Amino acid sequence: LYIGMHLYETMVTRPMLYLGLGLALLASDLCLLLLTLNCLSWMNILHMDLTFIEQAAETIFAKQWQLYFQTATVAWLVLVLISAVQKDNRVAVSSDENKEEMKETKYSNGGAVMKSISIVVLTLLTPHMLKPHRHRHPILRRSLIVVGPQSTSVINNQHHDGGGGVDSVNTNDEATITSSVTRQELVFSVDNMTCGGCGSHVRNLVEANLNQQQQEQSSSSMSIDKVAVDWRAGVLSIYGGDLKEFVDQSVIIEILKKEGYPTSFLYAN
Repeated sequence: LYIGMHLYETMVTRPMLYLGLGLALLASDLCLLLLTLNCLSWMNILHMDLTFIEQAAETIFAKQWQLYFQTATVAWLVLVLISAVQKDNRVAVSSDENKEEMKETKYSNGGAVMKSISIVVLTLLTPHMLKPHRHRHPILRRSLIVVGPQSTSVINNQHHDGGGGVDSVNTNDEATITSSVTRQELVFSVDNMTCGGCGSHVRNLVEANLNQQQQEQSSSSMSIDKVAVDWRAGVLSIYGGDLKEFVDQSVIIEILKKEGYPTSFLYAN
Protein backbone atom coordinates (compact mmCIF):
# COMPACT_ATOMS: atom_id res chain seq x y z
CA LEU A 1 0.00 0.00 0.00
CA TYR A 2 2.85 2.40 0.84
CA ILE A 3 4.56 1.68 -2.49
CA GLY A 4 1.27 2.17 -4.29
CA MET A 5 0.65 5.54 -2.64
CA HIS A 6 4.19 6.61 -3.46
CA LEU A 7 3.68 5.65 -7.09
CA TYR A 8 0.42 7.60 -7.18
CA GLU A 9 2.10 10.71 -5.79
CA THR A 10 4.86 10.54 -8.38
CA MET A 11 2.50 10.04 -11.34
CA VAL A 12 0.17 12.53 -12.95
CA THR A 13 -3.57 12.01 -12.58
CA ARG A 14 -4.23 10.95 -16.18
CA PRO A 15 -2.24 7.67 -16.16
CA MET A 16 -3.91 6.74 -12.88
CA LEU A 17 -7.29 7.49 -14.40
CA TYR A 18 -6.47 5.22 -17.36
CA LEU A 19 -5.45 2.48 -14.94
CA GLY A 20 -8.65 2.79 -12.91
CA LEU A 21 -10.79 3.00 -16.04
CA GLY A 22 -9.13 -0.10 -17.50
CA LEU A 23 -9.72 -2.08 -14.31
CA ALA A 24 -13.35 -0.92 -14.14
CA LEU A 25 -13.96 -1.91 -17.77
CA LEU A 26 -12.58 -5.40 -17.16
CA ALA A 27 -14.53 -5.67 -13.91
CA SER A 28 -17.78 -4.83 -15.74
CA ASP A 29 -17.23 -7.27 -18.65
CA LEU A 30 -16.30 -4.40 -21.01
CA CYS A 31 -19.91 -3.23 -20.87
CA LEU A 32 -19.27 0.51 -21.35
CA LEU A 33 -16.88 -0.14 -24.24
CA LEU A 34 -19.40 -2.40 -25.98
CA LEU A 35 -22.20 0.10 -25.32
CA THR A 36 -20.20 2.91 -26.92
CA LEU A 37 -19.18 0.88 -29.98
CA ASN A 38 -22.69 -0.53 -30.43
CA CYS A 39 -24.18 2.97 -30.27
CA LEU A 40 -21.75 4.21 -32.92
CA SER A 41 -22.56 1.19 -35.07
CA TRP A 42 -26.32 1.59 -34.63
CA MET A 43 -26.10 5.26 -35.69
CA ASN A 44 -24.04 4.27 -38.76
CA ILE A 45 -21.08 6.33 -37.56
CA LEU A 46 -18.64 3.45 -37.14
CA HIS A 47 -18.97 -0.17 -38.19
CA MET A 48 -16.43 -2.67 -36.94
CA ASP A 49 -16.14 -6.34 -36.08
CA LEU A 50 -16.77 -6.66 -32.34
CA THR A 51 -16.13 -10.40 -32.26
CA PHE A 52 -12.85 -10.16 -30.38
CA ILE A 53 -14.23 -7.76 -27.74
CA GLU A 54 -17.40 -9.80 -27.23
CA GLN A 55 -15.43 -13.05 -26.92
CA ALA A 56 -13.07 -11.39 -24.44
CA ALA A 57 -16.03 -10.20 -22.35
CA GLU A 58 -17.62 -13.66 -22.45
CA THR A 59 -14.32 -15.21 -21.38
CA ILE A 60 -14.01 -12.81 -18.45
CA PHE A 61 -17.52 -13.73 -17.33
CA ALA A 62 -17.18 -17.48 -17.91
CA LYS A 63 -13.94 -17.70 -15.96
CA GLN A 64 -15.19 -15.22 -13.32
CA TRP A 65 -12.15 -13.04 -13.78
CA GLN A 66 -14.29 -9.98 -13.19
CA LEU A 67 -14.17 -10.77 -9.45
CA TYR A 68 -10.41 -10.18 -9.47
CA PHE A 69 -10.77 -7.02 -11.51
CA GLN A 70 -13.48 -5.75 -9.17
CA THR A 71 -11.14 -6.29 -6.23
CA ALA A 72 -8.36 -4.45 -8.05
CA THR A 73 -10.74 -1.57 -8.86
CA VAL A 74 -11.78 -1.23 -5.22
CA ALA A 75 -8.10 -1.25 -4.22
CA TRP A 76 -7.50 1.54 -6.76
CA LEU A 77 -10.30 3.60 -5.23
CA VAL A 78 -8.94 3.08 -1.71
CA LEU A 79 -5.44 4.02 -2.85
CA VAL A 80 -6.66 7.24 -4.46
CA LEU A 81 -8.74 8.24 -1.42
CA ILE A 82 -5.91 7.54 1.04
CA SER A 83 -3.47 9.53 -1.06
CA ALA A 84 -5.93 12.44 -1.23
CA VAL A 85 -6.35 12.40 2.57
CA GLN A 86 -2.58 12.39 3.07
CA LYS A 87 -2.26 15.45 0.86
CA ASP A 88 -4.89 17.23 2.96
CA ASN A 89 -2.87 16.46 6.09
CA ARG A 90 0.27 17.87 4.53
CA VAL A 91 -1.52 21.13 3.80
CA ALA A 92 -2.66 21.33 7.43
CA VAL A 93 0.86 20.95 8.85
CA SER A 94 2.68 23.04 6.25
CA SER A 95 4.21 26.41 7.01
CA ASP A 96 2.31 29.62 6.36
CA GLU A 97 4.56 30.48 3.43
CA ASN A 98 3.75 27.29 1.55
CA LYS A 99 0.19 26.86 2.77
CA GLU A 100 -1.48 29.07 0.14
CA GLU A 101 0.41 27.45 -2.70
CA MET A 102 -0.38 23.98 -1.40
CA LYS A 103 -4.06 24.87 -1.00
CA GLU A 104 -4.29 25.85 -4.65
CA THR A 105 -2.64 22.58 -5.61
CA LYS A 106 -4.99 20.73 -3.27
CA TYR A 107 -8.13 22.15 -4.87
CA SER A 108 -6.82 21.41 -8.36
CA ASN A 109 -5.82 17.85 -7.50
CA GLY A 110 -8.99 17.33 -5.46
CA GLY A 111 -11.18 18.12 -8.46
CA ALA A 112 -9.17 15.79 -10.67
CA VAL A 113 -9.38 13.01 -8.09
CA MET A 114 -13.16 13.34 -7.78
CA LYS A 115 -13.58 13.29 -11.55
CA SER A 116 -11.40 10.18 -11.80
CA ILE A 117 -13.36 8.41 -9.06
CA SER A 118 -16.70 9.37 -10.64
CA ILE A 119 -15.68 8.05 -14.07
CA VAL A 120 -14.36 4.78 -12.65
CA VAL A 121 -17.42 4.19 -10.44
CA LEU A 122 -19.78 5.00 -13.34
CA THR A 123 -17.93 2.52 -15.56
CA LEU A 124 -18.08 -0.14 -12.85
CA LEU A 125 -21.84 0.32 -12.34
CA THR A 126 -22.80 0.53 -16.03
CA PRO A 127 -24.03 -3.10 -16.41
CA HIS A 128 -26.09 -2.81 -13.22
CA MET A 129 -27.74 0.38 -14.51
CA LEU A 130 -28.48 -1.12 -17.93
CA LYS A 131 -29.83 -4.46 -16.73
CA PRO A 132 -33.34 -3.24 -15.70
CA HIS A 133 -33.74 -1.56 -19.12
CA ARG A 134 -32.23 -4.24 -21.36
CA HIS A 135 -35.61 -5.02 -22.95
CA ARG A 136 -36.01 -1.48 -24.27
CA HIS A 137 -33.47 -1.65 -27.09
CA PRO A 138 -31.20 -4.24 -28.78
CA ILE A 139 -28.14 -2.07 -28.08
CA LEU A 140 -28.64 -2.44 -24.33
CA ARG A 141 -29.12 -6.20 -24.53
CA ARG A 142 -26.13 -6.81 -26.79
CA SER A 143 -23.90 -4.66 -24.55
CA LEU A 144 -24.74 -6.94 -21.64
CA ILE A 145 -22.84 -10.02 -22.77
CA VAL A 146 -24.48 -12.25 -20.17
CA VAL A 147 -27.63 -11.44 -18.23
CA GLY A 148 -28.76 -13.66 -15.40
CA PRO A 149 -30.10 -17.09 -16.36
CA GLN A 150 -29.34 -16.56 -20.04
CA SER A 151 -25.63 -17.00 -19.39
CA THR A 152 -25.81 -20.76 -19.69
CA SER A 153 -27.52 -20.69 -23.07
CA VAL A 154 -25.11 -18.09 -24.41
CA ILE A 155 -22.00 -20.01 -23.35
CA ASN A 156 -23.42 -23.31 -24.60
CA ASN A 157 -24.18 -21.75 -27.99
CA GLN A 158 -20.60 -20.62 -28.58
CA HIS A 159 -19.89 -23.61 -30.82
CA HIS A 160 -22.37 -22.22 -33.36
CA ASP A 161 -20.21 -19.12 -33.82
CA GLY A 162 -16.96 -20.89 -34.73
CA GLY A 163 -13.72 -18.95 -34.99
CA GLY A 164 -12.95 -15.39 -36.03
CA GLY A 165 -15.16 -13.33 -38.28
CA VAL A 166 -18.35 -13.95 -36.33
CA ASP A 167 -20.27 -10.96 -35.05
CA SER A 168 -22.56 -12.35 -32.34
CA VAL A 169 -24.97 -10.69 -29.98
CA ASN A 170 -26.72 -11.87 -26.88
CA THR A 171 -30.28 -10.50 -27.00
CA ASN A 172 -32.09 -12.78 -24.61
CA ASP A 173 -35.03 -11.59 -22.58
CA GLU A 174 -35.64 -13.29 -19.24
CA ALA A 175 -39.37 -12.84 -19.43
CA THR A 176 -39.66 -14.73 -22.74
CA ILE A 177 -37.61 -17.79 -21.80
CA THR A 178 -40.14 -20.45 -20.89
CA SER A 179 -40.17 -24.21 -21.10
CA SER A 180 -43.10 -24.13 -23.55
CA VAL A 181 -41.15 -22.15 -26.15
CA THR A 182 -39.36 -24.22 -28.82
CA ARG A 183 -35.76 -23.06 -29.31
CA GLN A 184 -35.04 -22.70 -33.01
CA GLU A 185 -32.43 -21.42 -35.44
CA LEU A 186 -32.95 -19.64 -38.76
CA VAL A 187 -29.99 -19.59 -41.16
CA PHE A 188 -29.62 -17.26 -44.16
CA SER A 189 -26.98 -16.89 -46.84
CA VAL A 190 -25.84 -13.27 -47.25
CA ASP A 191 -23.65 -12.14 -50.15
CA ASN A 192 -21.41 -9.07 -50.63
CA MET A 193 -20.11 -8.96 -47.03
CA THR A 194 -16.42 -8.10 -47.35
CA CYS A 195 -15.39 -7.07 -43.81
CA GLY A 196 -16.42 -7.00 -40.17
CA GLY A 197 -18.08 -3.63 -40.74
CA CYS A 198 -20.42 -5.24 -43.28
CA GLY A 199 -21.27 -7.92 -40.74
CA SER A 200 -21.99 -5.28 -38.13
CA HIS A 201 -24.24 -3.37 -40.55
CA VAL A 202 -26.16 -6.53 -41.47
CA ARG A 203 -26.58 -7.35 -37.79
CA ASN A 204 -27.99 -3.89 -37.09
CA LEU A 205 -30.50 -4.18 -39.93
CA VAL A 206 -31.68 -7.60 -38.78
CA GLU A 207 -31.80 -6.56 -35.11
CA ALA A 208 -33.91 -3.50 -35.92
CA ASN A 209 -36.35 -5.52 -38.00
CA LEU A 210 -36.65 -8.31 -35.43
CA ASN A 211 -37.29 -5.72 -32.74
CA GLN A 212 -40.06 -4.23 -34.89
CA GLN A 213 -41.58 -7.65 -35.55
CA GLN A 214 -41.57 -8.40 -31.83
CA GLN A 215 -43.38 -5.16 -31.08
CA GLU A 216 -45.98 -5.87 -33.76
CA GLN A 217 -46.49 -9.38 -32.35
CA SER A 218 -46.25 -8.53 -28.67
CA SER A 219 -48.74 -11.24 -27.77
CA SER A 220 -46.78 -13.99 -29.54
CA SER A 221 -44.30 -16.38 -27.91
CA MET A 222 -41.45 -15.34 -30.21
CA SER A 223 -38.18 -14.48 -28.49
CA ILE A 224 -34.73 -13.59 -29.81
CA ASP A 225 -31.77 -15.17 -28.05
CA LYS A 226 -28.92 -14.20 -30.34
CA VAL A 227 -28.05 -12.90 -33.78
CA ALA A 228 -24.76 -14.11 -35.32
CA VAL A 229 -23.19 -12.91 -38.57
CA ASP A 230 -20.19 -14.73 -40.03
CA TRP A 231 -19.15 -12.26 -42.72
CA ARG A 232 -16.36 -14.50 -44.02
CA ALA A 233 -18.70 -17.43 -44.65
CA GLY A 234 -21.60 -15.16 -45.65
CA VAL A 235 -23.95 -16.69 -43.10
CA LEU A 236 -26.58 -15.03 -40.89
CA SER A 237 -28.01 -17.04 -37.98
CA ILE A 238 -30.91 -16.08 -35.74
CA TYR A 239 -31.42 -18.02 -32.51
CA GLY A 240 -34.59 -17.81 -30.47
CA GLY A 241 -37.95 -19.26 -29.60
CA ASP A 242 -40.80 -20.04 -32.01
CA LEU A 243 -39.00 -18.30 -34.87
CA LYS A 244 -40.49 -20.41 -37.70
CA GLU A 245 -44.02 -19.43 -36.77
CA PHE A 246 -43.58 -15.71 -36.18
CA VAL A 247 -40.47 -14.37 -37.97
CA ASP A 248 -41.24 -12.97 -41.42
CA GLN A 249 -38.22 -14.21 -43.36
CA SER A 250 -39.20 -12.43 -46.57
CA VAL A 251 -39.03 -9.02 -44.85
CA ILE A 252 -35.48 -9.70 -43.62
CA ILE A 253 -34.43 -10.85 -47.10
CA GLU A 254 -35.95 -7.76 -48.71
CA ILE A 255 -34.33 -5.32 -46.25
CA LEU A 256 -30.86 -6.80 -46.74
CA LYS A 257 -31.33 -6.92 -50.52
CA LYS A 258 -32.16 -3.18 -50.59
CA GLU A 259 -28.93 -2.48 -48.69
CA GLY A 260 -26.87 -4.36 -51.27
CA TYR A 261 -26.70 -7.74 -49.54
CA PRO A 262 -28.48 -10.39 -51.65
CA THR A 263 -29.93 -12.84 -49.15
CA SER A 264 -31.59 -16.22 -49.33
CA PHE A 265 -33.05 -18.46 -46.68
CA LEU A 266 -31.09 -21.71 -46.19
CA TYR A 267 -32.73 -23.80 -43.48
CA ALA A 268 -34.33 -23.84 -40.03
CA ASN A 269 -33.48 -26.08 -37.10
